[in-house]
Order: sequence, then structure tokens, then C-alpha cells
Amino acid sequence: MKLTYSPLLMNLAGCALALIAWQFGGMRLGDALLATPWSVAQSWLALLREADFWRALAAMLAQMMAGYLLALAVGIALGIMMGRSRWVLAVVKPWASMFIVVSAAALVPLFILLMGRGTLMCVAIVFVATLWYVVMTMQQAARDLPARLMNVGRSFGASGVQRFRLIMLPALFPYLLVAARIGLTHSLRAMVTAEMFISTGFGGLINDAGLDLSTAPLFALIVMLMLISVTATGILRWIGRLAAPWYASRTDH
Repeated sequence: MKLTYSPLLMNLAGCALALIAWQFGGMRLGDALLATPWSVAQSWLALLREADFWRALAAMLAQMMAGYLLALAVGIALGIMMGRSRWVLAVVKPWASMFIVVSAAALVPLFILLMGRGTLMCVAIVFVATLWYVVMTMQQAARDLPARLMNVGRSFGASGVQRFRLIMLPALFPYLLVAARIGLTHSLRAMVTAEMFISTGFGGLINDAGLDLSTAPLFALIVMLMLISVTATGILRWIGRLAAPWYASRTDH
């Protein structure tokens, strides 16, 4: 008899084992080093009742989305051009290769000197930290686009704009959403990093929680950050499956 396993049950079992280990570790080390899941849950519920938390979260998401959407707009176009033009690839790829390995934390002090500690600096950090991941993802997808697809358009007399709109964009749509998901994760990280440097917003709350005698508030904020990331990427995945039935098969998700 062949046993079958449910991925959902296996995921739940893995989470349960992790929580049990966390609980015993927290009981042994104490809240100052490792707060228990129960303590973290209590801090998380208390966090949801704080008006300052929601204001900080709303401000962070607004600034992050500005930099993220700008990075998507520029990165998708630039990545496609890199994938289809060897001249653009030769000019841009060295910069992409350099910036993609630079941590946002290394750039924040420079951006503070150039732009101050306001919204512009946070948006710029998110833009730079996100742009190159989007560019490289779209460049790879555009480069691997089967030539036969474009040849079909040419054989039917389609113009360059028509081939781009009716053939290339639908073919690249699944990878566009992959780039959006990858970029979103890096946008969130960059935004929190920038706010931690200037001790404001959500990142400032994390900075302050790190000075608390208990690690429960810190873990509560980290859990909230994880929930935001998982929810946002889940929404993008759902949009992909709704808008393009071939999304899951093309991206193996």
C-alpha cells in the first residue's frame, strides 16, 4: 500500500514541531534571550491595539510601494531591452552585476548624506535595492523567449509594436509576476533597513524593541513583517493564476 502525503499537513506538522522546539527553548532560556511563542502571541495582540503601530505601518507601506512600483516600471522595461538587445546588455549588465550584490544597509549612509532622512531617501533606497533583481529576472526571461514566437508574428506581417504587445508581453507575463514577487521581498527588506537607520516608522519600532528587556515585542514585529510578506506574495501569485491560467505551469508554482 502506497502512502500519500498532503503538502498542507506536512507544512502544518513542520510548523508545529518548530513551535514546540521554540516553546521549550524559550522556557529554558527566558524571555530576555528567547521569548516563548505564547509571550510573542500576547505581544502581537497588544501590538494590534496600538495606534502608533498602525501609523508606522501605513507610512512604511506607502513609501515602500512608491519605490517598489517605480522599480517595477523601470526594471521591467530595462530588463526586456537587455534580453533583446546585446548593446543594452553590454552597457547595463556590469552595473546590474555590481549593484545586485550590494546590501541596502551599505547604501543607506550614503543616501542619508545625499538626500537627508526623509521620504525621498527611503523611496530611493527601495528603488535601488529592488530595481536590479527585477532587471535580471526580466533579462533572463526575455533572452530565453523562443524565437519562433516572434517569427510567427513576422510571418503574419505584425509590426514591432504588435509583436511586443500581442506576443512578447503575454509570453513574459508569468516571469513579470515572478520579478514582482522577488522585488517585493527586497523592497520590504530595504524599507525596514532604511527606517532602522533613521529610527522612524516600522523599522524604528524594531530598533526600539531590540532594547526591551524581553524579546517578545521584537519577535512580534518580526512575525508581523513575515505575515505582510507572505500575504503580499500570495496575492501576487493569486493574481497570476487569475489573469493567466498558464502562470503556474510556466513558473513551476
